Amino acid sequence: MTNAPRQVSLRKSTLILLLLGGGLIVLALILSGASLVSTHDMTAVDGSVVRFDGNAQSLRSYTPVIAFTTANGQHAEVTGETSSTQPSYDIGQTVQIFYDAAHPERRAVINDFTQRWFPATVLVAIGAALLGIGIIFYRGDRPRFPSGAALSYSHRKQQRSRQNLVISLVPVVIGTAFLLAAAASGLHELHIGQKFNRAQGRVVGVLENERPYQPHSRLYSAVIVFKTATGRQISFPQGSSSTHNDLREGQAVDVLYDAQTPERAMIDSFWERWGLAAILFSIGFPFFAVGVFFVRTIGFGGKARKRVT
Repeated sequence: MTNAPRQVSLRKSTLILLLLGGGLIVLALILSGASLVSTHDMTAVDGSVVRFDGNAQSLRSYTPVIAFTTANGQHAEVTGETSSTQPSYDIGQTVQIFYDAAHPERRAVINDFTQRWFPATVLVAIGAALLGIGIIFYRGDRPRFPSGAALSYSHRKQQRSRQNLVISLVPVVIGTAFLLAAAASGLHELHIGQKFNRAQGRVVGVLENERPYQPHSRLYSAVIVFKTATGRQISFPQGSSSTHNDLREGQAVDVLYDAQTPERAMIDSFWERWGLAAILFSIGFPFFAVGVFFVRTIGFGGKARKRVT
């Protein structure tokens, strides 16, 4: 009697992980290829950041405006496609851009990693993680014994233990990512505290913005005015928004600002400076702790740990 080879029966979770991970990587490659193709016929030139444009509906968004000189000597300005709650560039900073020589006023591409390649990099990282977990699940679904041989209870138990171990590693990875992001945010704030200048500011108004996807809900952020060491008056919006803002018009606040780009300013308070790091830590630590607990419970040897009494 000839034993037919056993077919690999993939579970739905394994198939979803493989397809989702591979799909994200393919999507990242498509986006990267589209970016390369879009700039193939464009002209590369160095431009200079001259100012920042705010969103028409909210002053909390800064978009760089870059001035450059075309090949025929024409002066042109382009507005970046990405914006941030704090200016991402310094005034006068040199930035390479790609522009359409025939129509310089049209869309230009800022050629730096953050604006051009970062989204694709995030997709690749997530896709690789999902694909790796899917491959581990696939190896667990494959038959490890001669064709026709039935899996014993101990073998099935070991297989489930290995799969549970992989599942337990997922919250560890997620928690580690959030904790690393919290650490990076904390180091960034420490750098700001050392590099930025301090000034006394005053609340001159409150911005009222409609919360996305909630038409009848409002968010409020204060508008701060301060003077730099050179006497220049700068106005900037509060970095965070809330449904009930505690800052009132006329209230004095401490301000941190970049001497080279005073528009890059923030209120010097715990929540404004360390709020993001605190949120990331509060999300990442429970994931990490729960994952480590389950990993220790399952054990790295494929068998559940037994408590010795």
